[in-house]
Amino acid sequence: MGKQEFNDYYLGFDIGTNSVGWAVTDLQYKLLRFNKKDMWGSRLFDEAKTAKDRRVYRNSRRRLDRRKRRLKLLEELFLDEISKVDNTFF
Repeated sequence: MGKQEFNDYYLGFDIGTNSVGWAVTDLQYKLLRFNKKDMWGSRLFDEAKTAKDRRVYRNSRRRLDRRKRRLKLLEELFLDEISKVDNTFF
């Protein structure tokens, strides 16, 4: 059995959201072998996080920042009047 050379072949991919499959065939679509192994396989990936997850965190963070700014503004606006009644209120 001599050394096999691959002059003309097809390399096919099946690309999904969580995996990539691949195969190498000759021009008649017969699976090729290399080192006594069929030349095909797949690779599985962890599921990617969606933009929705990041967007939810970003929106929550912005909402809390706006709330803090509103409370700080109210504190600044009423500081003088509330200090007349209770110095330790804020």
